Amino acid sequence: MRVRAIAFDVDGTLYPAASLNLRCVDLFWAHPRLIPAFSSMRRQLRALQREARFAPKDSASLHELQAALLAARLDTTETRARDLMERVFYEEIPRRFATISPYPGVIAALEALQTRGFALAALSDLPPSEKLHSLGVAHYFPRIICAEDTGALKPHPRVFRALSEALRAAPGEILYVGNNMRYDIVGSKAAGMRAALRGRHASTADFRFSRWDDFAAWARERLELVR
Repeated sequence: MRVRAIAFDVDGTLYPAASLNLRCVDLFWAHPRLIPAFSSMRRQLRALQREARFAPKDSASLHELQAALLAARLDTTETRARDLMERVFYEEIPRRFATISPYPGVIAALEALQTRGFALAALSDLPPSEKLHSLGVAHYFPRIICAEDTGALKPHPRVFRALSEALRAAPGEILYVGNNMRYDIVGSKAAGMRAALRGRHASTADFRFSRWDDFAAWARERLELVR
């Protein structure tokens, strides 16, 4: 498989999601309605963005819409909902990454790909930069993209188009690695990219893996750099 660039999802792909959940138990206790309401709101947001009239074009307008949708679920004001959302999901949770480590094999895989000359990038729905620095892998990613900056979430085509533009590579020259079938694999494949799934469930991905050592071996044997 010939590719020029490899991009990675962050949450649940580069590190175990359970590691973060364990460090957020106090937040679940402090805000028992907020966490499920936020998850439900993001599912509604993804449904809305399938409509042609979907309006947000940047993170500011997307956060306004999120606050409105969240307020309806919490039966509170948009100002209160936005304050809670920003404080918990965009300030408190990223701080919990200070003691989280990447999956075994992640760093070795990234180093090998970087050495071979592949352009590397990280793409995540929530802001990934602070997380990547805390995980100790930010320096592997010259390009770090937050989907929210496009005004949409994965699997919206706009998100993967922004990734292609950031990498200055055609979609067919990009391999996207993620852990969510619907958002990562279906989204990237629909954009014309190759895809690898960190997970063993049924998938249209070009490769599936559980252990990062397996991904590194596959990349070494099967990926060829487009120059």
